[in-house]
This record gives sequence, structure tokens and C-alpha cells, in this order.
Amino acid sequence: MVELEGYTVVPLRTSPDAKHCHSVYMREHFIRLMDPNKPKGRTLFLLNVPPYVTEESLRTVLSQVGTIEVVEFAVKPGKDETIKWYEGTSEPISARRPPFCFKVAYVVFQKSSSIAKALSLKSIDLFNSSGECIIKTGMELWHEEYENNYLLDPQKTKKLIRKYMSGYDKRERAAAEAAKTSEADADGWVTVGKEGRNAGFEQKESVVGRLENRMAKDKKTKELTNFYTFQIRESKMQNIVEMRKKFEEDKRKIELLKQSRRFKPF
Repeated sequence: MVELEGYTVVPLRTSPDAKHCHSVYMREHFIRLMDPNKPKGRTLFLLNVPPYVTEESLRTVLSQVGTIEVVEFAVKPGKDETIKWYEGTSEPISARRPPFCFKVAYVVFQKSSSIAKALSLKSIDLFNSSGECIIKTGMELWHEEYENNYLLDPQKTKKLIRKYMSGYDKRERAAAEAAKTSEADADGWVTVGKEGRNAGFEQKESVVGRLENRMAKDKKTKELTNFYTFQIRESKMQNIVEMRKKFEEDKRKIELLKQSRRFKPF
């Protein structure tokens, strides 16, 4: 078993005959800056807590060493990490479902003597006296999560829909007010109206004409030349006509030069 200085390392067993277990690291929680939610001398700190461990299961196991006031999880150690973990959740701590990931845990006991008893545990056993696991893992856990994705209670579904629509209507009203004052909405967009100095340009005939000419020019430059057979044939014919014209012009220039020569040796 891996050891970590300053921590008590205990295996976390899901059955009495489990041989390969996760290791949980425990110590008394203490920091320089006092946290009223994690009182000194009564708070147990746990590292490497597996995803399937819930607040209820951890409370059930550690309640054997003393009465527990609260169990909180966090992604990493820190004074404000537990606040981030439950941010935006209005449910009580006992009813919250933490994200499925490895985490740290803070267990606050009523008495300071419970800390020493917890650190003396040889293992954290997530099973009852009959050997049955008190947590759900594997297919059983996945099946439960799948079932929880469907709202079967009509009243609860209606309540969630009303709550969502209330928030939507509130955001829409805020966006409409922001459009009048040219202020950014909740998503950072600014709606430009027809009034005010921020209004778009007026589409006059001269402006529209320049835009149309530019679009026609861009379209012409994007056309493929000498791509189709008829284009190649017409291009060759045009080159022959131009070469004949140039040949006739050169002949006339030569005749004019001959006639303008003053020196005639013969």
C-alpha cells in the first residue's frame, strides 16, 4: 500500500473479501486561514475518494466513530472549492448529487475525539453486517443514472418547464431593454437599432449601386476560364483572329518604312 507523509492510508473495501482496493488518505484538517464551515479540531480531511462514494455512504461508514454534522466534497483542496462544487444548486447538501469523479472530502464531527477514532480505522468498509455493498457500482449504477434521466412525475416536469420558461422570458426582456439603450445583453451582444448614432448606414441608390457593381466584379473574377471545351475552342479562335490582325498591321508598318527610306543604293 502506498504511504503518504502526514496521512493515514486506509483501504476502501466494497466487500469483506476484497483484495484489490482503492487507498484513501486521511488526516485532521487544518489551515492557516480559519474556515467556519470546517472548524479546527473537528474536521477530517480525505484524499483520493472514488467517484462512486456518496455523501450518504461516507456518513454511514464514519458515523460509527462519532456523530457527523456535515459531509462535503470538492474537486481539490481549497477554502472555496466546496462552494464551486455545489454552485448553482438550490437543494440541501443531503440531497445533492456530486459529479462523478475522484474528489476530496471534508467530514465535520460534533466532538474532536472522533478525529482520533477515525484515523485509527484499519479500513473504510462500504458494506453492511451481512456483507452487502451499501453503494451502487457498475451496471446497477449506470441503470439508475439512465432511469433518473427521464422525468416520470408530471408535476415535477411542469415545474421544471415553468422555471425554464420564466428564466427565458426574463432574458428576453433584458435583451429588449438592452436594445433600447444599446447595452450588451447577457451573451455580450449589442442590438443595433435604427435610432441613435450607432444606427446602420442608410441604403441610398448610390451605395446600392456601388455594392451591386462590386458584387458583379467579384462574381466575374470567380468565374472559371478555359475550363469547358467550348471556352477553350472560343479562346483559340479569338487568338487566331488577333494574330491575323496583328500580322496585317505589321505588314502595313513594313511597307510604310520601305517607302520612307531616303537612301536607295539601287
